[in-house]
Amino acid sequence: MKPRHSELLAKDVPPDEVIPLLDRYLMFYIRTADKLQRTARWLEALPGGIKYLREVIIDDKLGICASLETQMQQLVETYFCEWKEVLGSPERRRMFAQFANTSDTQETMEVVTERSQTRPTYWAKESAGYDFRKHAWTGGLVWQPVIEASYFDGAASANVKRGETQLAVFKVKGRYYATQQMCPHKRAFVLSDGLLGDDEAGRLWVSCPNHKRNFELNGAEAGRCANDDELSVAMFEAEERSDGWVYLRLPSVEELDGLLATRKWAVRKEESVSPFVEMDRYLKGRTSKRPSERTVMKTRAPSGGGCGGGSELEW
Repeated sequence: MKPRHSELLAKDVPPDEVIPLLDRYLMFYIRTADKLQRTARWLEALPGGIKYLREVIIDDKLGICASLETQMQQLVETYFCEWKEVLGSPERRRMFAQFANTSDTQETMEVVTERSQTRPTYWAKESAGYDFRKHAWTGGLVWQPVIEASYFDGAASANVKRGETQLAVFKVKGRYYATQQMCPHKRAFVLSDGLLGDDEAGRLWVSCPNHKRNFELNGAEAGRCANDDELSVAMFEAEERSDGWVYLRLPSVEELDGLLATRKWAVRKEESVSPFVEMDRYLKGRTSKRPSERTVMKTRAPSGGGCGGGSELEW
């Protein structure tokens, strides 16, 4: 297939005509191409190909060049910085808050300094190594309001904080479910950002957004990881009540924090392993050198000169 990017549309274009020409090209493409049609296939479909395109946007064969430029200007005038809009709107800024029920924040991984820059520490070497699903709470469980139900009018999940513990609350098909926020695989506090799904048997699950561990949300084995038998999460009953709040059936703050407090599971530097360990082992401490200092290959000096070879050879 002939690559279309090698075809020249125009040459020797004066600088002040470059932008108008590009505007006409882009707007003509926007107006005439099929949905998701690549520019190469679009160009092939034009009657006459690139010759016809030149006639339209350079020679103004159809008399639409001025209109194409005007339409592009109207499109450009609709541009705006979405992030600036968020910063200027307290309501939209709340969408980026760590917790849906408080303005508090928590560090979920130790921050380390490397080469005068900061970064989160690497993943933990081991998973949490505890069966959270089968944990037996010693104290009583009490229904407690944690978040207003109206929050879920525009969201399917929320990360809420109670004491020093993070909990993930989900609304799926009109019902509420709650788990710990921490995925035990790499101890990342991310489950409220996971993908929600179900299967033909009616089982609901949330998939960790980092490493796709799927935790069941309902049924007799709620909290079980469907694709890793060594992992599980704690589940909590959840319901919406007439006062407009979502309630969770929880143990005391002290007991909940004793098992799930963020500070207990946040990954620390000494618990992590660098992803470059194997590479460092391979390089064995070698240091880089300037190209002029590198030895590419060592060869023995020839015993003789020219094409004749050494003196011991007979021709």
